[in-house]
Amino acid sequence: MKEVLEKYFGFTCFRQGQAEVIDKILNKKSAIAIFATGSGKSLCYQLPALKLENITLVVSPLVSLMQDQLDFLNRKNIPAVRIDSSQTREEFIKAIELAKKNQVKILMISPERFKNEIFRSHLKDMRIDLMVIDEAHSISEWGHNFRPDYLKLPIYKKEFNIKNVLLLTATATPKVIEDMKKQFDIDEENVVVTGFYRSNLDLNVEGIEGYLKDEKLLEELRLKERESTIVYVTQQKTADRLSSFLNNNGFDSESYHAGKNSEQREKIQNKFMDGEIKIIVATIAFGMGIDKSDIRNIIHYNLPKSLENYAQEIGRAGRDGKKSYCKVFATKEDLAILKNFIYGDFIEKNTLKKFIDDLEKNGSEFFELSEYHASRDYNIKVLPLKTLMVYLEMNGVLEPVSYSFKKLQLRFLEEDQTIKDILENHLPQNTIEYFFDCLDRKKVWNYLDVDSFENKEQRIKKSDLTEIIKILEKSDLIEYRVKETYQLFKIIKKP
Repeated sequence: MKEVLEKYFGFTCFRQGQAEVIDKILNKKSAIAIFATGSGKSLCYQLPALKLENITLVVSPLVSLMQDQLDFLNRKNIPAVRIDSSQTREEFIKAIELAKKNQVKILMISPERFKNEIFRSHLKDMRIDLMVIDEAHSISEWGHNFRPDYLKLPIYKKEFNIKNVLLLTATATPKVIEDMKKQFDIDEENVVVTGFYRSNLDLNVEGIEGYLKDEKLLEELRLKERESTIVYVTQQKTADRLSSFLNNNGFDSESYHAGKNSEQREKIQNKFMDGEIKIIVATIAFGMGIDKSDIRNIIHYNLPKSLENYAQEIGRAGRDGKKSYCKVFATKEDLAILKNFIYGDFIEKNTLKKFIDDLEKNGSEFFELSEYHASRDYNIKVLPLKTLMVYLEMNGVLEPVSYSFKKLQLRFLEEDQTIKDILENHLPQNTIEYFFDCLDRKKVWNYLDVDSFENKEQRIKKSDLTEIIKILEKSDLIEYRVKETYQLFKIIKKP
């Protein structure tokens, strides 16, 4: 292990907990690693990945987090790829083919990627030795940024016959740890916790009237003018206003939030990482997975959403071990905004009753859900809607059958006859003709209603369509876009 550590990573010794976790993984045991932010969690899967025979599948919540890890691995000559929505078709195909040929050590995806039927069919052709779940507290409904899609990961582990898992997080309460152990059947002896205390962080909270905060922020920043700083705010409009205010007062800052497109966010993040700008005014959309060692200051202009969020956010300071400063401006006005966020994450009783009534009135044994349409029709935010569906599963009301999509946009990159010639090597003639008959042909893109792609008389199934897409994609003959993703559930009992 030490030889690999020095050869690939340039370190002569392990940090606390790393060797213990790596040893468990190499001995084919599932494990949980709970290390303070900046304590080297990633090495716990990166090093074993080099020693394992097959692929290490890393499930990570953010594209920026994946890209940072990928850049690091590439610099270390460790073959790794990612699959995410920002990629071109060529990048996606290349990553899939490398993984299926077992020519990479690490494949990184988001949890939502499992919903994609085409990806799932590709995954069945891959050999996975280890599934790593980053920010694993998201698995638990008591985790500070619970994501319902994470709850499905134990199901996927079984479905794709993945023997072992490694769960990584910096913040997990005892209740969350118990939940993580239970969901993945991990023994207590395979939970490694190194502690959360970081002596180099100086934590301060100051009660202050809201109208004084802008001037107080200027006062704080003038003392730290050439130091990397993140100013956390609750709302996007506050981030934009505050960044303009700082720039008008002689500071060089940028705002960062989910309202900006991915290209803008990436550009701003890179400028901050490279030291071109010293101050980022951001919502909690910024920071997860940011591996910048010299962030000296974390200032909470607004109250953090929870103690767990606070621990996560200040954890980005002082990763180089040097003294760093964390300040919270505590104002009563922020409480109302936080309460609104909390209420927004719940479903009103009458809305819930309508949803359940509609489910009961459903005439079929199957129930089909489009998150986009259901969120709009029932006026429920997508996250609580996903959580509701998970609860219905956990209570044995519904059983997920499949993820699919209703509409497909296709663009052929060669003439029809070339497409047909390729397909004839793999599929019956009647299936190929049926495929072309189902297309709504336009000038550039062809449209296909997936539900209509089924013909019992000709023994044509929806799975044939997935096979067609895979064949044409591999031959570089098609470009496609998935529209209207939905999930099919089987109704097991009355709710």
